[in-house]
Amino acid sequence: MILDEIVLHNFGLYAERQVVTLTPTGRDQPIILFGGLNGHGKTTVLDALQLCLYGPLAQLSNRNGQSYKSYLSQSVHRGLNGGEAAVELAFRHTVGGEEARYRLRRSWSNSTSGCREHFEVHKNRRRDKLLAQNWGSQVEEFLPPNIASLFLFDGEQVQNYAAQDNSGQLIGTAIRNLLGLDVVDQLEKDLQTYRRRKRKEDRKDPGRDQIEQIEAQLSDQRSRLAGLKQEQESLSAMRIEPSRDRLRVIEGEYRRLGGELYDRRLEIERDAEEAERVFDDCSTRLRELVADELPLLLIHELLHDVSRRDLAEQETRHSRVLAAVLKQRDKQLLKVMRQQDIAAKDVKDIAAHLGADRRRRDEIGKRNTILNLRTDTRGELGALTANRLGELKHRANSELERWMNSKERVSHMRSLLASIPEDDAIANIVGRREKLIQDIAALTARYKAQQEEVERLQRQVERSEETLFRSLEAEAEAEGVRQDRSRILRHAARVQKTLGAFRRDVIERHIRKIERLVLESYQHLLRKASLVTRLEIDPETFAVWLYDRQGIVMSAERLSAGERQLLAIALLWGFAKTSGRPLPTAIDTPLGRLDTGHRRHLVERYFPFVSHQVILFSTDEEIIGPHLDRLRPFIGRSYRLAYDDASGSTRIENGYFDGAAVT
Repeated sequence: MILDEIVLHNFGLYAERQVVTLTPTGRDQPIILFGGLNGHGKTTVLDALQLCLYGPLAQLSNRNGQSYKSYLSQSVHRGLNGGEAAVELAFRHTVGGEEARYRLRRSWSNSTSGCREHFEVHKNRRRDKLLAQNWGSQVEEFLPPNIASLFLFDGEQVQNYAAQDNSGQLIGTAIRNLLGLDVVDQLEKDLQTYRRRKRKEDRKDPGRDQIEQIEAQLSDQRSRLAGLKQEQESLSAMRIEPSRDRLRVIEGEYRRLGGELYDRRLEIERDAEEAERVFDDCSTRLRELVADELPLLLIHELLHDVSRRDLAEQETRHSRVLAAVLKQRDKQLLKVMRQQDIAAKDVKDIAAHLGADRRRRDEIGKRNTILNLRTDTRGELGALTANRLGELKHRANSELERWMNSKERVSHMRSLLASIPEDDAIANIVGRREKLIQDIAALTARYKAQQEEVERLQRQVERSEETLFRSLEAEAEAEGVRQDRSRILRHAARVQKTLGAFRRDVIERHIRKIERLVLESYQHLLRKASLVTRLEIDPETFAVWLYDRQGIVMSAERLSAGERQLLAIALLWGFAKTSGRPLPTAIDTPLGRLDTGHRRHLVERYFPFVSHQVILFSTDEEIIGPHLDRLRPFIGRSYRLAYDDASGSTRIENGYFDGAAVT
């Protein structure tokens, strides 16, 4: 895994967007060196690394028990009012010979509704929503949170690993996390909690008294149900059915006397009145047709003859008017033709033809005119013969058909009215019929009420039977449940013992390797193989024992503070080697509380070799002067954290404390 870039945007002391390249420049220059005074933001960069990777699970320096959202809210640069803050991390990771590039971006902002966080993951420059949703499990493949403290740590806190009082607890936690035993520890805690809960369980199983009470209640319900069903059957057989038989007899007699017509008398009277009204309307319309033009249908042939005679008389009158006009026209026409040198024979033929036409018209004009119709009379006659007489015939036939149907309807309704019995003739049977109908209705309502009560009691019986069944089943299983609970507690105790044995076996199996790697790291840092020849870690207490070349245990007093500090570094280095993961190492305040000689050991023998990528955060009293000169060949990039009192913010600049690049 290689960290390529970190971006701080309005995070802590860092205002606006600041991009820092972390990629090592080569294998021989794995170190990226940050220089900054105390309080100028060194630890903030280390926190940003963890925050971007782990979110709520990050081990942050200044969280101090705050909730995650509260921490994010207070991490927004104080010069910003409600703006967005963000941290980004770009890195590479190789699996199976294939390299993948990742970019994480965790952003948040403060608003009236609170602090809201947004997390994105890009893989090979493509956003991957599924990867972002499951990042908590995915990050385990890169840098598991439980061993992050072995690679990302504060140099001033490392001394706790070599302290005389509580170092065993820290070393034990580190080893368990390194070997994955934190899962076993959590399982053991969960198992203990489960055992306590099982011991507290005291579920009260249904007792015999409760079952007897349910059985008594069920017996009472069944008794009442049986009595109600018997009463219901008696009501149906003894009263309802005989009443219905009597009603059927009375209904037959009622129909024989015309009861059905009597029941419909008001309807029949209304229908009879409507039939009379329709008959009168049809009669009125027929009379109106007869009083108008309808009788002319009797002489429709004579009317057609008159129409033809009028056409002939019109032709006679036209011929009389044209006779003199045509004579004068023909005379002038023949004169013009003679003047045009037309052949005499042709003129003679035309004169003969015109003379014959005048003679024919003279014959027509000599006919007698009898009718001499006026123009308006001629128009009325044409309308009658053309269509009005046909329409009158169609209307008359339709009205006549409706008149005959209405007449037949009136006759039928009068017959029905005559068939309706008088009140006196049917009053007795009507009274008896109405009383029977009312009695049957009351009995039927009573029967339905009893049926509803029967159904209600049946539901009660079913519920009581179900409750009794569950109670009997619970009573039968109660002993089995108690036996199961006892068996679970016994097995849980055995599992706890097994987990303890498993933990011890795993630690004992790997403790020798850890001891060897830690010893190698310590001897490399000390360059005194004769000082410490053997190192042991107690698998129970995780106390560290050092032996000199005579095989004698070295007391803590024989080690100086610097040597204990180097021992702590050696422990972390050995643990990191044991993990077998090629991961970057980031150290804040790496040379704190070390004397000059031991600082030189770290500079020469630790920083250049601890990892393929080493990020160091130094103050102006640590990696300077000769130490910086010795480390310079291994430094690929250097940055200076420049704090501005006026703006209250820090800028990350190229260079180091002197302002010049160290590389």
